Amino acid sequence: MSTFRLFSRKFLSKLDNAKFVEADVKPQLVFNEKKAKSFWRPARLSRRTQNDLRKACIQQGIEPTTIGLLPPTPPKPLRYKPNKLEKHERTRAERQATIQRNMEKMPETIQAWKEDKLKELAKQKTSMPF
Repeated sequence: MSTFRLFSRKFLSKLDNAKFVEADVKPQLVFNEKKAKSFWRPARLSRRTQNDLRKACIQQGIEPTTIGLLPPTPPKPLRYKPNKLEKHERTRAERQATIQRNMEKMPETIQAWKEDKLKELAKQKTSMPF
C-alpha cells in the first residue's frame, strides 16, 4: 500500500456483502464454439479497481481474500541487462587475444619473410658473370 486514501461512501458500499467470483478478478480464456476459436475475456474489475478495493478492505479491517479478491502478486525482480557498448568495445578481448597469438608467432613469421625475400633476390640475379 503506497498511500493512504479516503474512499467515498459509494465506493465503500461495494464492500458490503461483496463476493467476487474468479471471472470478476481474473481474465478468462473462453472458447467460441461457432468460430472454433478461443479468446481472452478481460476481468470485470480492472486491476486498479481491485487494488483500490483491497486498500479499502484493509482500511475497514476486512481481509481482502474473504470477499474474493486475489492476494497481491509479489513484484518481479528487476532484470539486469548490460549495455550493448560499441562494436570495438565488445570485440576488444577477442582482438587482444589475436594480437597476442600473432606476437608469439612473430619471430617465425619474420624468418619466413626474410627467406622468401632472399629467394626472390636470388631469382632476379642473372647467371651471367658480368
